[in-house]
Amino acid sequence: MIKIMKNVFNGLSRYIFFLFICIPYITFAQADSNEVLTFDFNDHEIKEKDNKVIPKFVGVSLVKDRFGNERSAAYTHGHSSSYLNLGSSELLKPKHATISLWVNIERRIYTGKGYDSNPIIRAKNGPGDDFINAYAMGYECYSQKIGASSSKDSTKDVNAYSILALNFNDWYHLVITFDSNYFALYVNGELQEKFSKGFETSYLSGDSVMVGHSANKKNERFTQASFDDIQIFHRVLSEKEIKELYQSPNPNAFKNTLNEVLKYGSIILVLIIVIIILIIRNKRNLKKQKEQFDLINKVTALELKVIKAQMNPHFISNCLAAIQELIYKNNIEKAGQYIAKFSYFLRQVLNFSDKDYVTLSEELEIIKLNIELEQLRFKNEFNFELNVSKEIDVKNVLIPTMITQPFIENAIWHGLLPLGNSRHAALKINIRMEAGLIKIEIEDNGVGRDLNKTVNPASKGTKLVTDKLEILNRLSNTLNHKIEIIDLVNEYNIQTGTKIIIKLDNIKE
Repeated sequence: MIKIMKNVFNGLSRYIFFLFICIPYITFAQADSNEVLTFDFNDHEIKEKDNKVIPKFVGVSLVKDRFGNERSAAYTHGHSSSYLNLGSSELLKPKHATISLWVNIERRIYTGKGYDSNPIIRAKNGPGDDFINAYAMGYECYSQKIGASSSKDSTKDVNAYSILALNFNDWYHLVITFDSNYFALYVNGELQEKFSKGFETSYLSGDSVMVGHSANKKNERFTQASFDDIQIFHRVLSEKEIKELYQSPNPNAFKNTLNEVLKYGSIILVLIIVIIILIIRNKRNLKKQKEQFDLINKVTALELKVIKAQMNPHFISNCLAAIQELIYKNNIEKAGQYIAKFSYFLRQVLNFSDKDYVTLSEELEIIKLNIELEQLRFKNEFNFELNVSKEIDVKNVLIPTMITQPFIENAIWHGLLPLGNSRHAALKINIRMEAGLIKIEIEDNGVGRDLNKTVNPASKGTKLVTDKLEILNRLSNTLNHKIEIIDLVNEYNIQTGTKIIIKLDNIKE
């Protein structure tokens, strides 16, 4: 019997020993949870990261966080109508916990009543006004330090304080850890104080966890501060983990870097585009300048062709033949006049050959000399009439150099002279203003053009002048010189001559 009792006693002893040894581990395993609630405001919203609880807020603004990210921290304004209510969920009230947050207190708030402290975060353990902090942190106005506390009731509470005073407008990382055995306060990753607790934390059911407001009628106080990265862990973090929380990098670092890359990349891209545009523009300008130089060269070449067409060997030989005839007839005086006019005509043509434009008075002088020479050569076989409108200032109006020469010679050689004595030959030149343009009409009553021929012999000089005007138009981009050829006919549709109309933009010297 004694042996049986001894065996039972030994069995009970081992069981009791097992319970004493294992229960603490079982309790620890139940308390050590990966549950965590996070309010980081990185999405520019006041909410819990995973929507496990729904916070309420009154008079709270979103401001810059400690990294300078816009609208990424919650700001309470330091009065009764500004606070952040994290909610009353049991998830906010762990018995073994780490409460972590960042705070930047802007200034001390004197308004309110009761104990002079600016609350940071607070959860109640029961009704009433005193010894009701399940856990709490605040700025102690007299000591200017951070204070943290946890109470069972009026018989037991524990308090911890920061080593150094807090500076306004600086960010601080505050952490409290607690279980049934210990209560500790950390500031910026460094342990400040750690005390034995000796009681299990309890909470007031249905009560809210408040940020920036004491929620106490007797001790009603408020805080003007920015809050960020509020986290509630359902376990006690190690000092290493708390240090890592303090050293957490900017969550928007990659985004900010990407934004910076995009910003500066955009600037560089714009600069590259601008440079490319400038290069293209410069190339176009160079190309345009080259084209202008080519056109100038072409104009020069055309002018030379016009001169050659006008002053061709046939014309010169005919003039010399006329002079020779006058000399043979001993008409020395008239021959001298012809030679003088002819040499002056040649000199004027050569003087104007390197110019794009001459005054109308200079062109009229060349026209008169040319006609006089032609009349001397052909023994006054045609009449000539020149009319210039009085409203034209011939000394200040510019026209393209020798623009009329080919048409005058065509009219005389190919229009009037083939008439013989069939009718009285006449050449008229009228110059007047029309719709702001200089209008030059060269009209003859000759045989007209042979429209049946594929190539008209009189068209070569005309084409040279037309090409010259076209190039001058292109060089200026504002001019619009035009030439029109009209075949004159009578009522029987018989050709009675040709009219050349030259319309020139009014260019002042």
